Amino acid sequence: MKNRRERNLVDRSVQVAIALRVLMHAVLFVVTSAAFLFFVELLSGEPQNAVSGLISRHAPTVIVALVLTPIFLVDLFKMTNRFAGPMVRLRRVMGELAAGNDVESIKFRDGDFWQDLAVEFNRVAERVKDLEATVAKLEAAAADASPEGSCDPQLEDAPVLN
Repeated sequence: MKNRRERNLVDRSVQVAIALRVLMHAVLFVVTSAAFLFFVELLSGEPQNAVSGLISRHAPTVIVALVLTPIFLVDLFKMTNRFAGPMVRLRRVMGELAAGNDVESIKFRDGDFWQDLAVEFNRVAERVKDLEATVAKLEAAAADASPEGSCDPQLEDAPVLN
């Protein structure tokens, strides 16, 4: 059985926000580092050669960083998938439960974050199922006990659970 997600972006708003924040930090780091290195070049040599000295000494490092950036972003999306994926699934299953549908127990993929949340959700879903069964039995018993075949007048306006 395949245990991998088909897509790396499962919750675009969350994952892109995290990626943009990391990218912003990386750009800020590069700009700050470049400014620092430029001032070091200014102080350590001839000011007219500061820019060419900076480029000749640090261009390979910048090129390597630019080449690695897409690899870092793909890895970041895969990592954020480990918590965004379970939340997408939990949101969907909670919506089904709230709509009154029966839901299967959920299990997150190995390596996903919040495994304990799946266990707790399964406990809640099972409790809802038990409570719905109890309500159905009580409604049936009340209908059978009523001489006219109707429920207690106080229960007539109560919401019916599906």
